[in-house]
Amino acid sequence: MKPPGVLCLEGDWEESLESRLSVESALRLLERAGQIRLVHRDVGTYAELEHYVDRWLNGELRGYDFAYFGFHGAADTLCVGDRDISLAEFAGLVDGRCAKKILYFASCKMLASSDETLMAFCKRTGARAVAGYTRNVDWVEAAAFELLMVSDLTHSVNMKSAYDRLRKGHPELTKKLGFRMAHSQWASERSIAAGALDG
Repeated sequence: MKPPGVLCLEGDWEESLESRLSVESALRLLERAGQIRLVHRDVGTYAELEHYVDRWLNGELRGYDFAYFGFHGAADTLCVGDRDISLAEFAGLVDGRCAKKILYFASCKMLASSDETLMAFCKRTGARAVAGYTRNVDWVEAAAFELLMVSDLTHSVNMKSAYDRLRKGHPELTKKLGFRMAHSQWASERSIAAGALDG
């Protein structure tokens, strides 16, 4: 049986064209360990994001039900190139095509939203779950956590149980990063997001 597939779309983390900072090598470690299959693409513009998301959701990548969006972010906002995209705009981009898929935003504060906003996002997109951070995060700490998180979520059936397991197994990192998850009928405790929005 093939391991679960992960699509990673990653933007520039630093201004310099010489920068080699990328989460790809960390995800390749999971691939080499037989935990996942990986397709990674660099994305510098909204048009490129739209292009790869459409190819993914039009069935070209069957079995790739986990999407990793690695971009800078702010509260309720994904920063792609010189364009800021709200969760609502992103929901419009995927247009209800995310049934059985997990959407993970590796972006500072992206999930610093209300429970209602996150659940509505999952209802509109059809996603099994959305996950991400409610705080500004350290790049290396986040990458270390993501090795554990991606491996867990790609093999999980129940998203709430997976979240509880990650919080229990890695309490310091999940709290420091403000890790949050939601699906159409549930969102992880609001205290993390409320703290992020206040601070």
